Amino acid sequence: MLAAWAVTAAACALAAAFIVKARLAIGAAHRSEESCAAVASRAALASRAMERGASGAVRVSPTGERITCGAVPQPLLAALDQCDAPASELDKAVARLLSTGATFRQRIAGANGGAMVIGTLDGGYPTLFVEPTAHFEPGAALEGIAGIIEGLLARVPHAAWVATETGETMWANPAYTRAVERGAGADPALGPLPLLDANASAQLLAASKGGVAHERVQTVVAGERRILDVTADHRDTSLAALAIDVTDATLAITNQARALESHAATLDRLATAIAIYGSDRRLTFHNAAFQTLWALPPAFLEQSPPEERVLDRLRAERRLPETADFKSWKREQLKGYETREGFERWWHLPDGQTLRVIANPGADGGVTYIYENVTEQLALERNYNALSRVQAETIDSLGEGIATFGPDGLLRLANPAFWLVTSTPPADVGEHVRDLAASAPDDEREMWDALIERVTGMTDHRINVSGRLERTSGQVLDYAFSPLPDGSTLATFADVTDSVNIARALVDRNNALVEADRLKNAFIEHVSYELRSPLNTIIGFTQLLARPETGDLTDRQREYANYISASSEALLVIIDGILDLATIDAGIMELNVEPVDIADTVRQVLDGLKDRVAEGAIDIRIDIADDAKVFDADPLRVRQVLFNLVSNAISHSPPGGAVVVASQRDGTFVAVSVRDHGPGIAEDKAEAVFERFHTTGAQGRRGGVGLGLSLVRSFVELHGGSVSVAPVDGAGAELVVRFPLTADSGAVADRAPVQRAA
Repeated sequence: MLAAWAVTAAACALAAAFIVKARLAIGAAHRSEESCAAVASRAALASRAMERGASGAVRVSPTGERITCGAVPQPLLAALDQCDAPASELDKAVARLLSTGATFRQRIAGANGGAMVIGTLDGGYPTLFVEPTAHFEPGAALEGIAGIIEGLLARVPHAAWVATETGETMWANPAYTRAVERGAGADPALGPLPLLDANASAQLLAASKGGVAHERVQTVVAGERRILDVTADHRDTSLAALAIDVTDATLAITNQARALESHAATLDRLATAIAIYGSDRRLTFHNAAFQTLWALPPAFLEQSPPEERVLDRLRAERRLPETADFKSWKREQLKGYETREGFERWWHLPDGQTLRVIANPGADGGVTYIYENVTEQLALERNYNALSRVQAETIDSLGEGIATFGPDGLLRLANPAFWLVTSTPPADVGEHVRDLAASAPDDEREMWDALIERVTGMTDHRINVSGRLERTSGQVLDYAFSPLPDGSTLATFADVTDSVNIARALVDRNNALVEADRLKNAFIEHVSYELRSPLNTIIGFTQLLARPETGDLTDRQREYANYISASSEALLVIIDGILDLATIDAGIMELNVEPVDIADTVRQVLDGLKDRVAEGAIDIRIDIADDAKVFDADPLRVRQVLFNLVSNAISHSPPGGAVVVASQRDGTFVAVSVRDHGPGIAEDKAEAVFERFHTTGAQGRRGGVGLGLSLVRSFVELHGGSVSVAPVDGAGAELVVRFPLTADSGAVADRAPVQRAA
């Protein structure tokens, strides 16, 4: 009985050896850089082979591609190649399997008793499994073979045992004992623990009821959860089994699959297009950027097309570089499958994009491509180079001297004006700032020391430094040293000699003009005062002579006295005007601000002009709005303004004409206007009438001295108002003055000292 079980165990041991070999092949396949799809297909086939206890397997895909794992005998491979003209029985059986799906079992000769080939449709695909067969030398004693097998099982690292249906262990090898030992200090009478727990034992027993079974079970061994591939043979009431621990291999495959998924997810997030082709030149992986770059439909990519087909489609869609000989270009592109050296190419596409294509051949014969879109990078580089050239030309053409020094004190850039302005000998880029300063004159030492301090100093806070250097030759330089973000220092030098000389000349001339104006005002004021004193005397004595108490005068004498009095009073008005202008120019005129009633002021003015109004038969009309009757101002100056405006209107009115005096609100101002119906004012003369000593004739007569309207503008502007000539319909002219409604609303305080009435 033991011999029979030994034969079964030997078969299991041999199967285990083949399984280990297949597992190693799977591990090697996973460590390679094959495509995810090929690895998954090969791993699935290897798993099915292990479940059957096969030492090798071959699967034929619908496209005719063969997937192999483990050890496949040469006669079986030859039979696959002879399907079109089968010769042997094996050839015919394989041909029927591929054409009609007819399954078969056939032994083939070979070493160690040959092997059994099982042809079947596994998962819908024609699959050939190679299972080892037991080998017996003719004439050998069964007991001797059993002893050899038992010795072999004692040395293998996999647990083997024979047990009853109830789970009682009848025989076990040392590996089984090591796996189930209780540990030091345990009671030997308890015996070894079972390798499989109750669930795993029930699963294995149920699967082996029909004979040999291959099951993957999970159990706890030495306190750890382990995964075992168990091959069992159930005969009568006994169960012989061989268990291979595949925990590490399974974990490695799982981790590898997770790593591949993680890498694929990472590559999908990259903006750079990546494609991986297998050794069969078919597309095995691509990221989302690859599909976006070439605008290929997902259905096309899911077919794992060959690279040649991909290139042909891209050429048909005009997405590849234009070339005269596309076949030669494509052969050159596909050389990556024939060499292990990577290469790099530049593709200039018809749509204007530029790609940097990097090909990296893999150890499995495949190629990984990286398509880097460098269109924007090249455009930025071109723009940067163009801007650099423009900047260099601009700096070289500047009249200011410009130089930059690095943190190490070495010269990085200097335009021609720098050497000309600083009068230093031209030096090459890389010269130290101290060497440049050594050639400077002693009187310029302070400027160069400041530059050296800015360039090479170890100060924590780098600040701008500027100054002016006046050379003994009369040349004047403005310099500035500014820190740059990269730690460098920018030095600028400007020759401002001409500007300084012009500024000095302007200052001198301005001072001279100011002094001349001061002398003029002083002269006018002095002369006016000197004229006013004798004029008052003349007026006083003339009025005294005209009085009856002084004595009787003849008519001619009285006429002469009246002429003297009228002329003296006119001269006094002129002198008073000159004095007022001089006071305003000197900035010493004071305004006594108080509420001014415009109606009362107009009546006072008309009382002073009643003789002239009566002489010219002038019709005076007054139109004062209710909201423009009172405003804050100096009553005396307002009366002078209105007197000059009305007097001017009377002078330019024809006999029997009309003069209109009106006032109305204009925002925060009160607008007072005086209109006549005389010859009017030309548009190009509107500003000139307010200038000093500007005279115009009225009705063919010679005008006055030209101070009245000039005084009007000066007094109004002192109050913060304005004067203007308003456009009119018909004949005549209208002069408008605008006074602030309140003294605080204008710029009165900024123009003249203000005193408010109590």
